[in-house]
Amino acid sequence: MAFSSEIRPLIFANNSMGSYISTLPYIHNYPIMYGLLGKSSEAYAIIPSLHYNEYESRKQKTDKKGLIYNSVKSVIEDFIKDKQGSFYVFPLMPESLNIYSFLMSSESWSYALPVRNRLKNVFPRLTSYTAFMPGSKFWTYIIVNNNPPGLAKGSRAAWIRVGKKRWGIFKVKYEELKAEKCINQNEKMTSIPVNLADTEKFGVEIVSSSTVLRTPNISEGPIAWASIKDCRLIKVPNKNKTFEDLCLPLPAEVISKICQNQAT
Repeated sequence: MAFSSEIRPLIFANNSMGSYISTLPYIHNYPIMYGLLGKSSEAYAIIPSLHYNEYESRKQKTDKKGLIYNSVKSVIEDFIKDKQGSFYVFPLMPESLNIYSFLMSSESWSYALPVRNRLKNVFPRLTSYTAFMPGSKFWTYIIVNNNPPGLAKGSRAAWIRVGKKRWGIFKVKYEELKAEKCINQNEKMTSIPVNLADTEKFGVEIVSSSTVLRTPNISEGPIAWASIKDCRLIKVPNKNKTFEDLCLPLPAEVISKICQNQAT
């Protein structure tokens, strides 16, 4: 699996060799939502130039709007409203990584000599990639509300594709966690990196944050460790048969429902 997380110039012996594309070990939560929805992308084709319209200083002279992620938007809106069948996925954390580097070169040939014409868009002629190979493992938390489509027992996807712009698929293993009780905490660091834009939509106050991943589209939201105010810790059993305190930014109605259900 390869992500275009960071692009840097590739230079060897003072000569430009194209670009070096690295894959960061944190996976944004939006492609995971697409995978669980059974989608690789939105219905329209992904046009990279539309990313620029998200920035005031880079807007092109066109009436086109920036990229709009309607599917994810609907998922988050339903989750905030605590609708039956709604769900939310937090970004993925790496557990173990198997990393492989490879070189890509693109060129065209004439009858006589090899030539390199200008390529479509601005794809570099020579690119060095890093990718996560089989054996890599990631984990996250999924909050579900009464058996959402694709996440109900008996219908959970064993494999998901994580986006049209990304190469690769995930084999998914599910483990249910039952919350035992909730404890109020004045200020606490999240148990997993979170989407800052989603956290604000949930009405959760962020005290401080440390960003680990940004995407070209600013509306997607950066991924960061965050210290949040008034966190309600959710106690869940772990593999060692002891209890673990989870601090997850969630909408007020969702966290209240979790805590009330456990109280009864």
